This record gives sequence, C-alpha cells and structure tokens, in this order.
Amino acid sequence: MQIDFYEEFPVKENLEKLKLVKFPIRLFVAARTVNEFKNLEKEIKKIKKDVTVAYWPIIPNSYYISPFSNTKDLLKTFEDLEKIKNPLLIDLELPFKNKILIIKNLFLFFQNRGLIKKFMEENKKRITTAQPIETIFSKYICFRGQDFNVQTEKSLMWYSSTMPKIINKSIKNHLKNLKNKTQYSVSLGTIAHGVLNNEQILSPENLEKDLNFVKKSGFKKVIIFRLGGLNKEYIKVINKFQEKD
Repeated sequence: MQIDFYEEFPVKENLEKLKLVKFPIRLFVAARTVNEFKNLEKEIKKIKKDVTVAYWPIIPNSYYISPFSNTKDLLKTFEDLEKIKNPLLIDLELPFKNKILIIKNLFLFFQNRGLIKKFMEENKKRITTAQPIETIFSKYICFRGQDFNVQTEKSLMWYSSTMPKIINKSIKNHLKNLKNKTQYSVSLGTIAHGVLNNEQILSPENLEKDLNFVKKSGFKKVIIFRLGGLNKEYIKVINKFQEKD
C-alpha cells in the first residue's frame, strides 16, 4: 500500500518527523506562496531525498480554494501555480477564516466554480483533490463546489476520529461498495490537530483498524493527516502495511 502524508504546518519540528519514515512518500505541504513552497521543498529534500513534495496552496482571505473565494485571489493563485510543475493538492472547502465571503460572493459562485474547473481540467495529471465522502450525511457537496467531473486523483476524507459512529458506518459502506477504487486514495486521521484545532486524535490502534479496512476494501493509496503527529507508535503501525506490499 502507498502511504503518503499531509502537512498543514510545515515548521521545522513537523518536517523533522520525516526521519521516522524509511520509505518513499508524497508529502502534501501547505504554503501561501510559490516562493514559500519552493523554499520548503529545498528544506524537505535535505531531510529526506526520496520524497515527492506536492504543493497545497493556501489562498488569501478564504484559506481554502472555494467558489466563494474572491475571484482575484483565485486568478492570482492559479497564475502562480502554472509557474511550477510539482503535484498539487486542491483542497476545496468553504471559507474558513472569513465566512462572510459566502454571502459576499454568492452571485460569483458559478463564475468562480468555472475558473476552478478550468484550472483542474488543464492540470488534471498533477492534481489530487481532497473531498468529503458523498453519503446521505454530506449531500451538500455541490454547495462546497466539489462535484467536479474531472479525472484527477480524488482523496476521500475519512477522518474517523472526528465522526460519530453512525456516520463512520455509512462511510465504510460507501468505501466498500465504491467502484474503480484505483481512481481514489483515502485520507485517514487525524493524528494531529489541523487549523480548526478541535479534532479528536486517532489512536495508533484505531489507525491500524482503519488501514486494515481500507486495504481489505481494495484501495492502494492512503494519505494520513498529518506528518507532525507521527511518532514511533504510529510509524510501527504504518510499517506493517508498507512492508506487506
């Protein structure tokens, strides 16, 4: 199984966790500018050579890429992303830090959505999209602007530690029955807090259960949120699945 990582806060302390990983990975690194990302990539390569560094763009005002983002922020971000050839993570979420944008840019939704779709179609070979799993509990996926019929790698976010049992059960049924699993990866976690800073942390024992389920369901790729939470207990679990393949 291919096991990769997100890192939302790529400070030295978190990047040093790469020393625990003894196999090649992709690392999806959050950064606010291309220059910041390129500097981080150099730093990462000094710690671990066999890592593919992917850019997770954080954009002004809305934090995430969204149809509710300011149009000028989207255009500037997409223009900058054309300057690099690295793999990209397009994390489509509602505005995190500035929810007033949902009202302000409501009538720009379809225009902005078109800009996002155009960029994704033109760069689909290097894009991974992070998206919630569409179950009966997440039918607002269209509202988030994530219902794009673009053939990118789609990483289905199943952060089991953050969800009630009934939702986890629904998600597991969806994952088990999903066809064409090679088109997808599954995002697991969380083993450290994200920007919301309120996530329940997944124990090493439960990470092993989730990895077992994903593997038996037929998925070949997993992305764990996030690198900064990695320790000897987690890596011991992860190595069991890496060594089997």
